Amino acid sequence: MILEVSQYLENYLWPNFDAETASYEHVMSMILMVNEKGRELTIAEKTNYLVFMINAFQSLEDEIVMETVLRLASLRSWHSLSYGHFQMELCLNPDLIKKWKRMIKKESDDAKKLGVHLDPLSSLEANLLRNLIEEFLEVLDHKVFTQKNPVSEDDERNASSIFDQVDDASILYCERFMEFLIDLLSQLSTRMYHCPATGSYPLSF
Repeated sequence: MILEVSQYLENYLWPNFDAETASYEHVMSMILMVNEKGRELTIAEKTNYLVFMINAFQSLEDEIVMETVLRLASLRSWHSLSYGHFQMELCLNPDLIKKWKRMIKKESDDAKKLGVHLDPLSSLEANLLRNLIEEFLEVLDHKVFTQKNPVSEDDERNASSIFDQVDDASILYCERFMEFLIDLLSQLSTRMYHCPATGSYPLSF
């Protein structure tokens, strides 16, 4: 809280950040501060973030946008898969094994050049979709379908008494998330690597 009030990220971490020389502690401090800001977002702000992502992934015809956005839908997203799921995907896509090994080698070489510890799971590419899905499921469970407890047999016959009043802002957020996910999985350039990630969660289309 104190660091947030003093704008530690805006006044110190970000102005003094250099991708070539930044220490591991500096980078982790930035990650933690950004994560904290993310937790403080209102549901309306989270919806606006999703709309921005939707617009970005719908603008892949722009070379600058495509170069930046497609990094978020790359093979690196598979770092978030469980070991068993990852092995299964490689068995189903053996042509990706060499590509994966080259990617791992490049990540390792880049980390050595920067003198930092390699932690693939901390990358934006590995965390973006996973975090968005987990956030969506949390909103769905706690904001949209907020079940009263306990529930009687009479309540079960009356759906309106099972759930509290639904939050319209949360419903809008869920609608935008589904729009984002459908766009992501319907485009050839983005669905190949993100389909496995969605398969790890109880989502159906």
